Amino acid sequence: MVYSPLHCLCAELIVKHFEAEARNIVFYIRPTLKGYLNPELWTATEYHPWPRFDPEPGFMGRVRRTKSNLEMVAGYCHDADQIRLHATVIDTESINYHINYLRRRFPQADFRVRLFPDGTMNLKRHPQGVVHENLKRFRAVRRLLDSELHYYRFRGDRTGADDRIVDRIYTLPGFPHEYDTGKVVELPPFMQGRPVHKTDEVLKRALVVGQPLIVYGGMSKKGVKQVTQAIYEYLRAQGIEEIYYKSHPRDKTREYALDEYQELLLEEPLEQHLAHCAYGVVIGVCSTALLTSRMVLPEWCDVVSCGMNLMLFKNKQERLRYQKTFNQLSVKTIDA
Repeated sequence: MVYSPLHCLCAELIVKHFEAEARNIVFYIRPTLKGYLNPELWTATEYHPWPRFDPEPGFMGRVRRTKSNLEMVAGYCHDADQIRLHATVIDTESINYHINYLRRRFPQADFRVRLFPDGTMNLKRHPQGVVHENLKRFRAVRRLLDSELHYYRFRGDRTGADDRIVDRIYTLPGFPHEYDTGKVVELPPFMQGRPVHKTDEVLKRALVVGQPLIVYGGMSKKGVKQVTQAIYEYLRAQGIEEIYYKSHPRDKTREYALDEYQELLLEEPLEQHLAHCAYGVVIGVCSTALLTSRMVLPEWCDVVSCGMNLMLFKNKQERLRYQKTFNQLSVKTIDA
């Protein structure tokens, strides 16, 4: 179950290297992701609407959407002796209800959950805490509306990494993590396209990677304005003449784009684009795309994090963790 271009890329790596003999069905939670998927790799591809944001029309539309999603997924599981549900987390309503539903529909099958990467979210643990765990008791109310909407309760990390139903956790190459090493399997390196030649034209071309900062409380409006100016001045100082801007899927307002930038519209994950189209500089704040770009681009391409000093991290330890990770993966960091 995927809901970002990075998820699509990781899912296809898993199919190629770990699940080649299985029936592989990908459910994409955002309709725009269909173009990112290679249909030749999949037994089937299906749109799996998120009930909260895309309920069915009419009364109890959210419940009916959840139920129709459960039935759609179950339709591919008949006669299976193993069912492996791959997702980034198991606490969201769009994913969680499938666990108990599929286990009850197909008791003969060995059912497991496997987690795949969600970028910088996986750099640290996300404990739910006692209060949050107990609040999930109220999700049992949905069983009064439909007995098959049985929420799977779990403790520990909100991704489900600590739960026994999760038997494998895929991680990005070289990414630090805090998971049980007995469960971790590192994905192979991202693809390398045809070698990109180092030319004056390429060196004068830059890509600014967007990221929703204000809307999620990651930076103040004043900070974003300061970062926007710092990125532009840095690129001009490097002799960049052509600047592209790649919006984040949730960056609706293009927070630190300028009129001088050209919008980069892609029908493939950014990493696949970079495998055959290099830039002299790829720059952003602390987006996962900076880290994955470094994995794909040749060494002579600069990947830069600008303005992490203005990020509103929860604490000093989180700031140090991000800075350490970016340094380990050879992403240059500069203050705004």
